[in-house]
Amino acid sequence: MKTGRGDALFTIMPDGTTMLTDPGELDLTDSRTWSDRNSTAYPNASKFADQWISDYINQINPHADKDFVDYAFITHFHDDHYGMVFDGARKSSSGQYLLSGITGVGDRIRFGKLVDRGYPHYRKPIDIRADLQRRNPKEYRTLMNYLDFIADKEKQGMKAEEFKVGDQHQFSLKYQQADFPLFKISNIHGNGYYWDRQSNTVRNAYPTDGSFEPSENGLSCGILIEYGTFRFFHGGDIPGVPNVGTSSVYDMESKIAPSIGAVDVAMTNHHAGRDVLNPTFISTLQPRAWLQVVWSSDQPNQETLMRMLSPALYTGPRDLFATDILPSNKIVIGDLIDRVYKSTDKHIWLQVEESGTYHIHTLETVDGKLVLRDTYGPYESKK
Repeated sequence: MKTGRGDALFTIMPDGTTMLTDPGELDLTDSRTWSDRNSTAYPNASKFADQWISDYINQINPHADKDFVDYAFITHFHDDHYGMVFDGARKSSSGQYLLSGITGVGDRIRFGKLVDRGYPHYRKPIDIRADLQRRNPKEYRTLMNYLDFIADKEKQGMKAEEFKVGDQHQFSLKYQQADFPLFKISNIHGNGYYWDRQSNTVRNAYPTDGSFEPSENGLSCGILIEYGTFRFFHGGDIPGVPNVGTSSVYDMESKIAPSIGAVDVAMTNHHAGRDVLNPTFISTLQPRAWLQVVWSSDQPNQETLMRMLSPALYTGPRDLFATDILPSNKIVIGDLIDRVYKSTDKHIWLQVEESGTYHIHTLETVDGKLVLRDTYGPYESKK
């Protein structure tokens, strides 16, 4: 879903089970949000991002109850992935929390279960509450507001769980599981741990001796969705390209790539920014299509884009889709963007059949409604 204010991914599983991932909302009091460095609100600023997301869910939700979603999933605690509380933010209907991102959607949409990297203590690998209180009061206020939201919704029946690395049942089909035995979601990494497929063990990605403090991006949760022979990876904002002088331990992508293997479609880690999609990761996953959520003028990074396209890392065609590549970045990178992206400014809909055939559609919002624009494919899964 394109909002211009961060991420939002809505998944409809084969039996109608639904999941909302990372409904973000940037700080609307930050001057950058309204600058040329950022996307404009889409389709416009007449509603907040959480309101547009809720409206879209109402339009495409397969449930008879359009205001119910089975799972909410937060990959990590950054504003573009779960919202930022700012001065003047609206109050919830209960008055117990403020509305932005996940809390705004959750005030209109009921969730059966919410999964994040830290519930219930939020102390691994560090105490995030204490850390944010020390470093960033606004982010601390946002996190505490999110915890107030969870507490309020738990009283109303919502379940909350910590993301379980290595688990293949945490996000399970809720309605006709026996009819779709070839569908599963595997939890690959999160909270500083990753699943080692070869040994079927969970490993710590970072040193435990205090010599390295991972970033919030490095603690992102990521999943592999398989349906028949089709495979899709979404890894949040995990890093893979250390800055000059930064320890190689920063690289999470190389650790998890063997456990993912080749996929058909992948979300670009960290919006295809400068610190992601290293050669090991790209050459291992080799997706036929890359999907990219964009809201900043440095997304994609030019060097990252060149790696995504490099035939030295894997051969064959690849199609790229993005929600909103900004004019400034098109000027910097040049006509390469026009040549390699199928779409740079629309919602993206990935539609998969059990046979392994899939299509990628683009949509626009017209008079508040999602309208189909273009269809690409059919593509065939690799296996």
